[in-house]
Amino acid sequence: MKKRIQPHLRVGEGDVEDICLIAGNPDRIPKIAAQMNDAEEVARYRGLVTYRAYTPGGVPVTLSGTGMGTPTTHICIEELTNLGAQVIIRVGSCGGISRDVTTGDVVVPTACVRDERTGLNYAPIEYPAVASPVWQKALFDEISAVFPEDRVHRGICWTTDVYYNNPEMGNPLDVWTRANVKCVEMEASLLFVFATTNDLEAASILACDGNLHGEQKGELSDATEESGEEDPLLKEAVEKEIEATIAAIDSLHAD
Repeated sequence: MKKRIQPHLRVGEGDVEDICLIAGNPDRIPKIAAQMNDAEEVARYRGLVTYRAYTPGGVPVTLSGTGMGTPTTHICIEELTNLGAQVIIRVGSCGGISRDVTTGDVVVPTACVRDERTGLNYAPIEYPAVASPVWQKALFDEISAVFPEDRVHRGICWTTDVYYNNPEMGNPLDVWTRANVKCVEMEASLLFVFATTNDLEAASILACDGNLHGEQKGELSDATEESGEEDPLLKEAVEKEIEATIAAIDSLHAD
């Protein structure tokens, strides 16, 4: 295990706890920290921010922003693991594919479609991207306890490394809709493959910011428009997924 200062996160020995929460949006890290105790910023470099904080049950947790997509996520989870991370939970967002997954819902993926290439660094495409059963269940149970039943989902997530699809190259949305895929995002399959091939635990919980068949996160007419990250339903879902994740940690690890 490498103990030196990591080149991208700028964290070193003693800076990373066994349990890490990651988010693609670096602005989400202070929001997670705000729901925890004794939070402190540990490092900030190249837009990547890392905190340490404690759950209400006293469990120390590292919080780290990864940026968008699998390449930067790969760098961050490698560096966290170099310093001792054993459990990595992605607290993120997604777009709905199943027509009943809409803005403000929460999805807990059980496994992922591997439509990205960074994960090939760890295992061939035939290798499944599967969430930790223990953590997936804990996240689902905790979000179900604080959120309406019809707004909580679990199932297959499509992880892709393309955000703006080129219509001339075809659109796989219909395929994944027919296959009963719940949502789409850009990091989870890499995280799951990395974890299982390295004997780690990983899971993800995702707040939905729109549906690819209908209303999607789009451009804002001005800075005050309540859509995208500013949508009240999405804000509520993010708050609840953070609350549920912290509760899941305490349910599994608090003294």
